[in-house]
Amino acid sequence: MNQMLPADQTLLGSLLSSLSRSRRLEDRIRKLSADAVAATDPAEANRILEELTVALKDHVERLRQLATASSIPPERRQPFIPADPIATASNNELL
Repeated sequence: MNQMLPADQTLLGSLLSSLSRSRRLEDRIRKLSADAVAATDPAEANRILEELTVALKDHVERLRQLATASSIPPERRQPFIPADPIATASNNELL
């Protein structure tokens, strides 16, 4: 019954895999940006910019998925409701 799951099917494995993919994409975006700045041939610059556009779209899509996937836990504390100042003053006068 003590079955080992592949690393990418565990919570930690999934998280590490996701971080690794994200990091690689960010590194690719940095490299493409540097290559685009350094390119002297217009055709080469256009090819690099097309790749950069695709990489940026992938990155934005991953961020969108991350934002929609993470749920915010409900507030456990009770909200603070200040006392009615008029009712409080009336109660204090009775004392």
